[in-house]
Amino acid sequence: MILKARSGFYFLPGMLLLLVSTVIAQELPASYNFVYRCWNNQSGLPQNTVYDLARDSAGYLWGATEEGLFRFDGAEFTLVNESNTPGLYSNTFYDVLASGKDLWASSRNSIVRIRNKVEQILDFRNYLKGGWIQSLEKDAAGRLWVGSSAGALYYVENDSIHVCPYWDVNAAGSIQTLSHTREGMFIGTARGLFRMNDPVSRPLSIPRFRNIGINCFTRGAGDELWIGTATKGLFHIAADTVQYTEESGLKENFISSVYWAKEGRLWFGFRSTGYQVLDRGKLITPGQSKFASDAVRCILPVEENLVWMGTNSSGLVQLKPTLIEGAPPASGLAGKIILPVYQHANEEIWVGTAGKGIIRLKDGRTDTYTESNGLSNNLVLSVYGRKDHIYIGTSNGLDRFNMLTQKIDKHYTEKDGLQSNGILCIFNDSRNCLWITSRMGGLHRMKEDGIIKTFPLHHMQIHPNLLCVYEDKQHNIWIGTRGAGMLRIDQHDQVEQFHQKQNFPADIVYAFFEDGEGDLWMSTEKGLVVYNDGKFRVFDKQAGLFFNETYRILEDPQGYVWLSGNLGLQRVALSELLAVKHTASSRVRLAVRLFNTLDGMPNSETNGGFFPAGWAMRDGTLWFPTVQGVAVADHGLIGKESHDLNIQVQSLRFGNNEYLPSASIEMPPGVYNFEIRYTNIDFSKASDIQFHYRLKGLDDGWTQAGNRHIAYFSELAPGKYTFEVKAEQYGYWSPTAVLQFRVLPHFYQATWFKIACIALGLLAIAMVVRYVKHAAKRKLTEQQNIFKAQITGQEKERQLISTELHDSINQQLTTAKIYLDFAKTNASMQTELIAKSETMVNTVINDIRSLCHSLTPPSLKDIGLKEALEDLLNAYSLVGKLATHLQYELGPDAPEEDLQFNLFRITQEQMNNIASHSEATQVWLNFEQTAAGINVSISDDGQGFDLKQKQKGLGFNNIRNRLAIYGGKMEIRTAPGHGCALILFIPVSR
Repeated sequence: MILKARSGFYFLPGMLLLLVSTVIAQELPASYNFVYRCWNNQSGLPQNTVYDLARDSAGYLWGATEEGLFRFDGAEFTLVNESNTPGLYSNTFYDVLASGKDLWASSRNSIVRIRNKVEQILDFRNYLKGGWIQSLEKDAAGRLWVGSSAGALYYVENDSIHVCPYWDVNAAGSIQTLSHTREGMFIGTARGLFRMNDPVSRPLSIPRFRNIGINCFTRGAGDELWIGTATKGLFHIAADTVQYTEESGLKENFISSVYWAKEGRLWFGFRSTGYQVLDRGKLITPGQSKFASDAVRCILPVEENLVWMGTNSSGLVQLKPTLIEGAPPASGLAGKIILPVYQHANEEIWVGTAGKGIIRLKDGRTDTYTESNGLSNNLVLSVYGRKDHIYIGTSNGLDRFNMLTQKIDKHYTEKDGLQSNGILCIFNDSRNCLWITSRMGGLHRMKEDGIIKTFPLHHMQIHPNLLCVYEDKQHNIWIGTRGAGMLRIDQHDQVEQFHQKQNFPADIVYAFFEDGEGDLWMSTEKGLVVYNDGKFRVFDKQAGLFFNETYRILEDPQGYVWLSGNLGLQRVALSELLAVKHTASSRVRLAVRLFNTLDGMPNSETNGGFFPAGWAMRDGTLWFPTVQGVAVADHGLIGKESHDLNIQVQSLRFGNNEYLPSASIEMPPGVYNFEIRYTNIDFSKASDIQFHYRLKGLDDGWTQAGNRHIAYFSELAPGKYTFEVKAEQYGYWSPTAVLQFRVLPHFYQATWFKIACIALGLLAIAMVVRYVKHAAKRKLTEQQNIFKAQITGQEKERQLISTELHDSINQQLTTAKIYLDFAKTNASMQTELIAKSETMVNTVINDIRSLCHSLTPPSLKDIGLKEALEDLLNAYSLVGKLATHLQYELGPDAPEEDLQFNLFRITQEQMNNIASHSEATQVWLNFEQTAAGINVSISDDGQGFDLKQKQKGLGFNNIRNRLAIYGGKMEIRTAPGHGCALILFIPVSR
């Protein structure tokens, strides 16, 4: 039923009742065969009730649920809720509004503004007098209108919240929806429809809708307005007002959502019966079995071929036109495991199944042949025709269907020449020679005489299953095997095998295809193989395929080649294959498109290893067997894929920190692990997108990330970095998205610190050099002092010798000579003078012995240091000058001879000092050996001296220089009146 009123736009006093039958569609158009895809709380959606949907300026889909606001990029959900948004006081959201670069969302008691992140939260807790925020809309002046479930109406201007002063809460009831047009703001409430020019104007009630619950609005072409009501169905307000109700074909009169799409379709949802579409006056009810009894709360067509729906309990639903269809419903193929597919020259289609026999489709009629009506076995592995016969291969032999008698009239088994009853492949060549393969390598030919003859394969060392047969343009027969590569049989029945020895890259060949240039392509487990110029080349996943193992190769009328496999159907332009087979580059990337259940396939897993595993039909469609029916690829349904890739860098994260690309990002020192998130917003086939990224500053090479949306990094050196990411889908590339950031250094990694370290290092080197030079100079001085002391000692010894010889010995010898000369002339005194001369000579002899002893005591060589020291000390004791006390505790291994000599000289020097200057009566000498070295102490009870004033002239420098030769140390302990102690230490090794 359609109700019309030729009234003004807002005042509708009269209604004209018209019956229009054309609104009911008699047949469902092909464009309304949808693929439905659902996301719920098991697949990332926070909650299954979706109240509203909107798409922001970046392309993300936003939705309101009772467990938070979600953002969706086609692959992953991101949530806004109380746990991650300070200042938010409820997880329940009801309305979402996209406006410019901002997205507004209403929770129960606040409004959130988002631009890349949550930028602002408006708190309405002090304004709401009950109920919750239910609807949002912006007017031409940029004011945000806010309606509540309790009937209150507010507006936000310059970030301030205001109450609409003339709005009557009691008269309106709950505000369900708001919609702004050039005529003002329309307010749909539980009690009618109102219009206001601005927030401070008086509302105007639309009489026609008084006391009618208004649920939703949408603006159509021009000034048209579509209104969904709670009890009166759907209204179209334009020059006339048209009403659609259940009598007009609506599923029910409660319209919960409505949306006008750009292509002229009106989508509207119901409270409990799914949705319908009004397309240019025709009411369409697409199939929607999965949620036909659910409420559709919101509808959002984002593209011509993509519609989103928020439901009451089914979650988020996506509608996309079916690109790959199933077989006609009347065929009875749905749900069956399909194996071979074949179309005969008379356009009959034969479809073999696993356990359900074989089905013939002709002129809309379906005939099924099983064991009950002549088939040898219900497992059909192959089917092919020759003239008026269809040959059916089963696991129990070969059956022949006679098209003239419409019966299975012949059954072939091992008795008729088959090597095995398990038939794998049947093929009729251009000479009407039927090739038949059976299990364990059986190959047969049946000419038109109907006699089966075995074709020998004598050179084959193994007996692999022969999977497929193909005839090329030169009438060579090619056979694909499982495990032995492929065979070629020429017109003279000469057999050639292509396997490992011939550099054939695969073991299994499922299918053949010959291109227009006469080159052969093979479906293998390794990928797509081409035989060109006597060489084989493989195109696999690295070249752009989504999977390597393919079962069938078919060409459609548009020049695309289709490859079936376990993950669906791959399509690539034949022109691309012809181009890449001639290129020498190993870096080939084919523009391959994948079709699977997301495109309408009954199941993504197609069947292979049976023959034929797909067929190009006379009408241009391609039929492929799957585990749940037939997948039909119709090039007429498949439009050109979009090349617009929407690559986005989302954030950089480490720990609890998240940085957006718009921010200036500086990463503190000590961050060892972080991640960069990126995406490509794609609501059609996000799983088909391949990402490539690199981090300039670390490595300029691109990393292939597959479909992963996160790049992980660790332990970056301080510096500036640029992250670049790009997306590829079906051979098309996105622009590069960029994120720049800087890693801050530790203080010890900073430039100033490095400069300071270098300066300190140079200073340290300078100080070391200076120290080394000073030490060398000091050592040189010490050496010079040692040499000087040695020379001085030698000079003193010479002087001592000279003095002794001149002053003592010479005088005494002269006197003795005088006595002797006088004795020669004086006989009376001769005896006395000779005696005196003898005394003189003895004195000289003793003086010479003493002088020799003081220069080099012979006892060091003969009796050792201890006895030499005792002899030295005895000389002082004998004259009664000093009482000496020697304690000698050096080990049995005496010190080296030169060290003994120097210890003796040091002792001698100090004893001379004591005897000459100390006025001591007692001297104590202690020689002790420890693990560290030799300790020597010489102390007296003399008058001592002031060490600061009197050091020169006592021979201490000579002692110090002697010790320096051995790395020894000297210490003097003395004070006036307290004697003197000389402490020496000589380490064990020099």
